Amino acid sequence: MSSLEVRGLVKRLGGNLVVNDISFRIEEGEFFVLLGASGSGKSTILRLVCGLEQPDQGQVMIAGRDVTRLPPRDRNLGMVFQDYGLYPNMNVFQNIAYGLEARRMNRDEIQQRVMSSAKMVGLGEMIERSIVDLSGGEQQRVALARALAKDADAYLFDEPLSNLDPKLRHQARRDIMNLHRQKRKPSLYVTHDQTEAFAMADRIAIMSHGKLQQIDTTEALLQAPANIFVAQFIGSPPMNLMDGDIKRAGDAYQIAISENLTVMLPDRWKPILNRYGKSSVVIGFRPQAVMPASEVIEADQQQVETFTGEVENIEALIGEMVAIIKLGEKRSIAAVFQDNGQVEPNPGDVVSFALDVNQICLFDPDSQQAIR
Repeated sequence: MSSLEVRGLVKRLGGNLVVNDISFRIEEGEFFVLLGASGSGKSTILRLVCGLEQPDQGQVMIAGRDVTRLPPRDRNLGMVFQDYGLYPNMNVFQNIAYGLEARRMNRDEIQQRVMSSAKMVGLGEMIERSIVDLSGGEQQRVALARALAKDADAYLFDEPLSNLDPKLRHQARRDIMNLHRQKRKPSLYVTHDQTEAFAMADRIAIMSHGKLQQIDTTEALLQAPANIFVAQFIGSPPMNLMDGDIKRAGDAYQIAISENLTVMLPDRWKPILNRYGKSSVVIGFRPQAVMPASEVIEADQQQVETFTGEVENIEALIGEMVAIIKLGEKRSIAAVFQDNGQVEPNPGDVVSFALDVNQICLFDPDSQQAIR
């Protein structure tokens, strides 16, 4: 079985530690995304994997081989980069065939592989066209066809869609996923775009300042972030985070957030907070966990905490709206409501809302880590 694994990768540039003890494993057929802002270290990791840079420490394993010190040509990787890396003096066929020719492959097999991969990405009629005569989207598909033509052990993608407009980006995303489904090999995809990551990934690794913050599925990242950074980074709008005071209420725990919102926690929090032993906490919940109180059905009454708040602002989106709700003098939260055709609140309205307490997350304000 093919796999791609990095073990304890460390990379320093000057005096900066840009990759700090990174380890993960991508299984055969898995689409794995490194997601982070510019400067987080994600592209450096990809360059270490493909051999364009050497790590100061750690190993790169591909299909069970230690390739850490091998040059890029000996790692058997299919690669698609942001600038595509095409040769302007060659036509489409020659660009797709170049890597196969460098491996001294049989001419008939080169012809078969090039034509097959070109047809898969819709380039069959453009095979003799010059690269300089192609649009950005067509050039991107040539780069994909070149990777598709190669029988690689793993595939790497370094922000390949960032130069495309939204319509072309959507088509190119489907092309990449078609390539992945055809090959069923480990795929490592680097991006700063959450929409891309959520649409494509089996698992996502969140990067910040050279460190891995969390590796998980999209659902787990949204509902159970490992720390405050991930909670703030993931989602649009991101998770609501507020300081709170833990208080006992008989046998249960409650958290006072503002003068008009105190949250009674579900029973599952009792053993967790018994061990936690602190009185201060950061409480978090996604904007989707807040809803108009009028939409709560009777069966769910015990699963919500109701409160009133003044609507500060409304932003209408396609099929939904984002409301900013004022809690007291200095605190506001974001809520996302589905557009169900009912009368929408207006800025300045004081409305009754409900918070789904089963969607609450708690974080230690000192360590910034989630309280489990």
